[in-house]
Parts: sequence; C-alpha cells; structure tokens
Amino acid sequence: MRPSFHAVGGYDGIHLIYTALKKTGGATDGDQLIAAMKGQSWVSPRGPITIDATIRDVVQTAYLRELKRVDGKLGNVEFHKVENVRDPGS
Repeated sequence: MRPSFHAVGGYDGIHLIYTALKKTGGATDGDQLIAAMKGQSWVSPRGPITIDATIRDVVQTAYLRELKRVDGKLGNVEFHKVENVRDPGS
C-alpha cells in the first residue's frame, strides 16, 4: 500500500528536522536550523527531494499516473515523470 499524502509529508518533515539537528549538533536556534536545512537532499517515499537553498522550497519529481486495473484491482500506474519540478511562483 502506498503511503498517504499526509504520511509522506510527515516523513519528509521529520527527516528534515532530524538531519538539521544532526548538522547543528543538536542546537535548536532557528537561524542555525534553517541554514542547516537549506540544500538538503534525500530520497523520500515521493521520490528524490531537495530543499532549494535560495527559496527554501521543495524541488521534487512529479509523477504522472493513470488509473488502471492491475491484477484485478484499480490503482495508479505511473507512465511519465518530470524531474526537478519547482514551484512556478518562485
């Protein structure tokens, strides 16, 4: 079963906080944590993800899917991906 949108967001948020705290040696100062988060990259359940160091927004792969019946069950089947998608408003 694929994780839900909310579960993936929780995973990514906790991963980012954990790695930033490791980078700061446990310091919880806001400016230090933000600096430690900029440019971080990891493989999320949603695919490769990066925090853009300039605008601090997510850069990720967008997956195009279609609904198909596979093994008798309906499911989303990926048929194309677009890498390094940024917020168009940034």
